[in-house]
Amino acid sequence: MTTLTLALLLATAGPASAGPETSPAVPAVSTGTAMPIGTSTQTVSSLYTGDRVRDPFLPAAMGATSARRVDDSKAGGPEIVDIHGMSVRGIMRDNKVEYALLTAETGGTYYLRGGKLYNERNKIVPGITGNIKAKQKTVELITPDKDVQVLRLGEDDKEKEKP
Repeated sequence: MTTLTLALLLATAGPASAGPETSPAVPAVSTGTAMPIGTSTQTVSSLYTGDRVRDPFLPAAMGATSARRVDDSKAGGPEIVDIHGMSVRGIMRDNKVEYALLTAETGGTYYLRGGKLYNERNKIVPGITGNIKAKQKTVELITPDKDVQVLRLGEDDKEKEKP
C-alpha cells in the first residue's frame, strides 16, 4: 500500500525542474480572493427546474397558470355553477358511499357525494343535488329549478374521437 502511495505521489509531482520557465503553466492563486473548497455557486432554483414544466398527466390547456381565486365570502355570494358544462371524470365507491368526480368547462373540479355537490374546497355548492348510478356509469345533476342534466362517464372521449 505504501509503495502504491509513493508511486502516486511521484507521478503527480513530475520531474524536478531547474526554473519556472520549464515548468508547466500552473495558475497562481492569491489567498485573498480564493473561494474556499466546498462552496458552490449554484442555487436551489438553478438546480430544481420542476416548477417550470407542466404536469404531463393534465391536458395542455390545464397546465397553464390560473388566476388567484377569491374567497366565496369576499366575492359577494355563492358561486354560480353551470351543470350543463360539466363532465364526469370518474366514479368511485368507498365502502357503501359512492363518489363522482366532475370537472367544469371553466376548469373547476367538483365531486358528488351523498346527493350533494362539493367544490374543490370541500364546501357544498348550494342548490345543486344529484344521483350516481355506478352500474350505468351515469350521474344526474339537479338544479333548484328542477333542471336535470345527465352526464355519462367517458362521453367526452367518444365525442373527441369522432372527427
